[in-house]
Amino acid sequence: MASIIAFAQDIIVTTDAQKIEAKILEVSKSEIKYKEIDNLEGPTFVLSTDEINSIIYANGKVVLYSQTKTDEQKQEKSTSQTSTTSSTEQTTTNVTNYNSEILLLSGEIIKGKLMELADSYVAYTLDAKYHTIPATQVDKVTDLRNGEVTKYGGTNRGNNGTKTTQSTTPKKSSGGRIYRDNGEYFYNGTYISSKEVARILERDSYTAYEKWQQANGMVVGGAICIGIGSGMAIGGLFALLTKNYTACIIVDCIAIAPLCIGIGLTAGASAKYNQAIDLYNSKYDHAAVQLRWSVAPNGVGLALAF
Repeated sequence: MASIIAFAQDIIVTTDAQKIEAKILEVSKSEIKYKEIDNLEGPTFVLSTDEINSIIYANGKVVLYSQTKTDEQKQEKSTSQTSTTSSTEQTTTNVTNYNSEILLLSGEIIKGKLMELADSYVAYTLDAKYHTIPATQVDKVTDLRNGEVTKYGGTNRGNNGTKTTQSTTPKKSSGGRIYRDNGEYFYNGTYISSKEVARILERDSYTAYEKWQQANGMVVGGAICIGIGSGMAIGGLFALLTKNYTACIIVDCIAIAPLCIGIGLTAGASAKYNQAIDLYNSKYDHAAVQLRWSVAPNGVGLALAF
């Protein structure tokens, strides 16, 4: 019996090299429960896995807890390194969200997408928002695309109201034409949104901005009319399903009116947008005579502009 008990015992080797002859009852990730081999009817002991170096089971199986911990530490370290690498890659990606650095006289550096270098201000976009900074606050602007540096040094107006510049004049001219490219807008070497176009028009040509706002109103009105006409037309189709042909014809005929008005307003808005852009660009056009056309709800016009 003694030899059978000795053969069936488990051996727990602690981290301080002690050997415990035991009968293991339960094993979990954080602890094990066992009884002493010479007192199986006695109390149940609990030992943390942090205190265990290895276990030699009665069937000859050996579990090394120190090796398991080392593997877990390696895995945690690898995960941490992967996370750090991912964070570094994300930071590197975010850095590409700007193409210029604006150095202010206060020492602050603003990183954004350069839009315009004017005599009195610097315009840029950051997080899809359009910003301007007075030239009196700017020291220099560095274009990271070509390495060109535009020196401001702070410009201000003297007591006599005349403009005085502490450094050289900016190399780039202010403003620029706005080009249309298949529904998109191109300005100073960058594609911009319609909202940015509206801001530029409001800043540089309020007359053109008013036409732009009129076009926005026509788009809204056209959408409402088209929605009403489409709803009436669908209602006429429901009348057709109930075999009420007279109601179907009447409703569909009435629906034609708002649909036509909506289409006319939409076409007029497109022409109005073009007029606003042409009006803004007119200060960059050197031709003495220009031929222009326009579309409105009440007709089509062709004008010779001097």
